[in-house]
Amino acid sequence: MSDAYKDLFSFIKKTEESQTIESQFLNDLDRTIQLSNHSHVPSKSIKPSALGGCYRHQWFMLTGAEADPSKIERADNITIAESGRDRHSRLQAYIMSAQSLGVPIEWLDPEEEVRKIQTIGINTSVKRRDGHEVLCWNEDYQVSFKCDGIIRYRGIKMILEIKTEDHFKWIQRFSPEPAHKLQAVLYSICLGIDTVLFLYEDRNYTTRKAYKVTITDADKDQVIQRITHLLAYQRANIVPPEEKGKCIYCRYKSICKATGSSKAYTLEELQKIIAGEGNEVK
Repeated sequence: MSDAYKDLFSFIKKTEESQTIESQFLNDLDRTIQLSNHSHVPSKSIKPSALGGCYRHQWFMLTGAEADPSKIERADNITIAESGRDRHSRLQAYIMSAQSLGVPIEWLDPEEEVRKIQTIGINTSVKRRDGHEVLCWNEDYQVSFKCDGIIRYRGIKMILEIKTEDHFKWIQRFSPEPAHKLQAVLYSICLGIDTVLFLYEDRNYTTRKAYKVTITDADKDQVIQRITHLLAYQRANIVPPEEKGKCIYCRYKSICKATGSSKAYTLEELQKIIAGEGNEVK
């Protein structure tokens, strides 16, 4: 062991010794939470939550590119995510029990609903159940997504989308987040349901707001065009150009930097390259 490392370990040991037992306990608890956390390896698919992001970022996910090594997540970020998952589950359980309590909210089994839409030609299937949710896959658009739920309320069938957020963000919430609306459009395409009910819950006080959104054909066309363009880049084996300003949370910074700049292609140009009628320019 080098002298530098010996000095570092000595410093850490002295620092720990100078802390109170309460501080040491909290540090050790945080360390346990961090060590218990397992990194998620994304599947090779288009992710609804990334739909409004950088084309290149989505291309790397779609093609299974190697992501940057995961950083050690802060313990409070891990437990916030756990709290969000727990609130999803509890809210879903309340909604599922509504009819038995005489409340006119009907929970529809998402797996059964997916079977129904397959009969009208929508290429969505259920990969697995995860608690009250199902993990779905759409073959036409290479989309993997979780469905929070499908309900019927006051005669309207709706996709349920649950979001939890910080109190100060929640109190300024007057409509769905634009990025969340893009997600909802993709869910609508893949599930054949044109109404989405967003349920936003304040993470601090667990108070809620709801927004009903009707997905239009124009909304669907916009999203389908974006996905078709991305899939054309994949089929042509051409890396899309990076989009500056969308890099903050990207997990592919190293491979993106190594790739360098690339040319932007229109969908029509990519389709010609795929058909062998055009020349690829790297």
